[in-house]
Amino acid sequence: IGSAVDYLGRQVSILSDGSVSRSLPKASTPGLLPEINIETGFGVASGAERPIFVPIPKISEIGLIDSPLVTGITAIDALTPIGKGQNMLVIGQEESLEERSIDKRGWMLNLMKNVVDSDAGKNIRCFYGLTSGDPAVKQGVLSRMDEAGLRDEIVTVLSSCDSSGDDVERTMEAAEGVCVAAAACTLGEHHALTTGGDSLVVIDDIKVHKSLWDITTKSLVSVYGVDAVVKADLQGGSSSEMRGYFSGIIQRAARFNAKKGGGSVTLVLLSTLPNSEENSNEGGEEQVYEPSDFDAMSEKIKARIAMLVKASVALTPANLAKIEIPVPRPSEAEDKKRLALQHVEDLISMSDGQVWLDGKLAKDGRSPPLDPSRSITRVGVGADTRNCRADAPALRSLVGSLRFEFQQSMDMIDASSSAGEGNAKQIQRRDAFLLAMHQRSNEKRKLSEECVGLLAASRGYLDNILRDGGMPGTSQGVEAMQNLLNHVNSEAGEVLASIDDTLDITEDGCRILEEAISSHFE
Repeated sequence: IGSAVDYLGRQVSILSDGSVSRSLPKASTPGLLPEINIETGFGVASGAERPIFVPIPKISEIGLIDSPLVTGITAIDALTPIGKGQNMLVIGQEESLEERSIDKRGWMLNLMKNVVDSDAGKNIRCFYGLTSGDPAVKQGVLSRMDEAGLRDEIVTVLSSCDSSGDDVERTMEAAEGVCVAAAACTLGEHHALTTGGDSLVVIDDIKVHKSLWDITTKSLVSVYGVDAVVKADLQGGSSSEMRGYFSGIIQRAARFNAKKGGGSVTLVLLSTLPNSEENSNEGGEEQVYEPSDFDAMSEKIKARIAMLVKASVALTPANLAKIEIPVPRPSEAEDKKRLALQHVEDLISMSDGQVWLDGKLAKDGRSPPLDPSRSITRVGVGADTRNCRADAPALRSLVGSLRFEFQQSMDMIDASSSAGEGNAKQIQRRDAFLLAMHQRSNEKRKLSEECVGLLAASRGYLDNILRDGGMPGTSQGVEAMQNLLNHVNSEAGEVLASIDDTLDITEDGCRILEEAISSHFE
């Protein structure tokens, strides 16, 4: 571990402590799939090889997802928990390396840091597949790993390709990015299947898979013609072929059954949305077209548009519909954004859940900017999945219907200025939970600390902090929460340690925690 692995096979030296080193050799024969050569111990070759492109696990090889991957991020663990063996999309808008308002990478590095720190003999390994060929992106991510103290604790799989404006190079970058993602999954599978341990694989990000699909689709069209290509692909839809292609990476997550060693591969896939601020209408205002938007239409329609402009009638979809004038075709940029959103919806339909990080919530100071209305885990949903759960038992007993209540109170934001007494209480309850879940992207919490914050919010103990100005995200709120955690740790340290060890809480433990919380506010 602690290796930055080039999947094309440059040898990686083994750390002095004898940690596992891995190198991924290049296929020498055209058409031959690359394979992973795995070295163990102090560099003695084990002879084990695994192809990086393999079929997804069979139903006969997997078991129920019944244990949580504690992320150390309260909002995720409480609202969209991730189970060991689950796949999860993390969706957010595109950002530059310097911009960190949503900060998908920061939250994922936080997640991995918590998993590494809580390993303590649990046989968990982390793998990070960085699919970008941009040197600045690669260096930026590695630097952030150094800042988090992660570089020597995880295996990082990198592309050897550099981005450029050349079409051939862009194709190579997309193809290598797909290989990087597959290689990271194979490393995780090897650990799970040979040791019975748990693997966390983060793919940053899967837009290269869509790029490669688009490139190959265009190539097929140029050679075989439009009629030979699935119509849905040309329209940006999700054909059965495309779904099979993406399932090849998304469905590599698995909780293996006892016959396969009982290990797991948890797969977190970052997905990037186009910047939603461009071409957007603030406040939900109806779109107004310009006369030039109708230049491609008939002379008769253009004459009618000129009459509307002369009469100072706004060229809105509603006004156009009244006189049966068709709206203009969306611009290329709008088409691209629509197709990107449709693609995300297709990915969501194939996944076990998604964490949706919203730019507007980030600007409003929410941290993490998790949108509860669009974030969900589908593991354990339904009456027939009683034994299949992704959440920690300790949180399950404390959170209850938090997701429903939290979303209900979130829906009252716009009406807060005219809220009655009942709504005001709901809004205060919302703010209490936001205070309990507020974290910076480089701040982690133990499961026991998450329980303390959520228990304090649900029992109303945080209301006085809010009334005194300690709102979520403020320095006063952050300090108040830290003081509460420190006090409970000193008063009920054994209970907290038990929660972190067993991932559960007893009735007596819950009572002791509430007494410790109450004593802090006396």
